[in-house]
Amino acid sequence: MSDRIDDRRRDRAPLLPRAVSHRAGEVAVAAVLALTGAFFAWQSARLDLGGVGLPGPGFFPLLLAAALVMLSIAIGIGRRRSSDGGGVELGHRDVLIAVATLLMVPLAFEPLGAAVTLGLLATALLTLIARVRLPLAIAAAALGMAACWYFFQVLLGVSLPAGPL
Repeated sequence: MSDRIDDRRRDRAPLLPRAVSHRAGEVAVAAVLALTGAFFAWQSARLDLGGVGLPGPGFFPLLLAAALVMLSIAIGIGRRRSSDGGGVELGHRDVLIAVATLLMVPLAFEPLGAAVTLGLLATALLTLIARVRLPLAIAAAALGMAACWYFFQVLLGVSLPAGPL
């Protein structure tokens, strides 16, 4: 009976991480980066680009997004022409956790404020990925948020969203 259960588990491959060829994985990552750059270029082009002497808020994001698109396309073409060098796995647990927590940041940034949101992000990443004990992760995140506040508020004079605090 135990042998049959083990055979069924081996027959059923896990959904993630997914093994793909090295070349296909690199091309897929380059394509995702190019699409991300295209999205940011589209969004930043809707902002004021400013002039040559005084760039607007959309100038540097557009410049960086265009560079990301061009470099991603160059990498994708280069990898597509290269020989396949074995296999690679996509969709590791830690990567999925990092992406999921990063996607929560824009949703919580305004309502909770910068310090709370980034502190929660740091605590989640430290505990779930780095496997740091929760009290130490909270202390490290608090120290990081104090440094972030000092850098932005005191040194740069930039006010980040305060949230309900």
